[in-house]
Amino acid sequence: MNKHPWPERYIEHRFPSAINVADYERLLRDAVDERPLQEYLAKVPSFLRGLLPAAVDFWCFDRPSFGGELVPDFLLCYRNSRGFNWAYVELESPTKHPLIKSGRPSAKLTEALAQISDWRDWLRENIAYARTHLGLRQIDAEAMGFVIIGRRSHVDPKHALRYRSLTSANTTVMSYDRVLEVGSSNLTPGAI
Repeated sequence: MNKHPWPERYIEHRFPSAINVADYERLLRDAVDERPLQEYLAKVPSFLRGLLPAAVDFWCFDRPSFGGELVPDFLLCYRNSRGFNWAYVELESPTKHPLIKSGRPSAKLTEALAQISDWRDWLRENIAYARTHLGLRQIDAEAMGFVIIGRRSHVDPKHALRYRSLTSANTTVMSYDRVLEVGSSNLTPGAI
């Protein structure tokens, strides 16, 4: 483990504990918007680690500012043999549906996807600033993006194919249930 260059953002535990999973399930059940989940994932970012490929080192930036203009909910970084790799995370409410009745993306999902696009555009224009002044080593505009919105039960089975097609080569749309599954499938005994 090498905590540098951001030791204060380094995440020691690879996966959440059973207690973390139970807490997340309770929060998810009771949440009326994304705020309590944002706060919890900031405290237990090992849930987010499960979204990324295997790597020894992992850092989590909670609501970083891109030059005071744009603020992702989370910016994740992992280090592997290719160096530093990045991912954006945008949280929307677990009560919001990703698709409307016709199967088209909802306004909230469209807004979230536009935010990821805005972050990429900002980085294309300000890559040197992001790397030098913000200290985001090797970040690039085409980093993976994750939109977490709604619950699995919000997707009508007849629109499942449409829902899956929302995921592209570098952007994944998923429910909060999937985050729970990723976390609970890899429990770490005693992790905080």
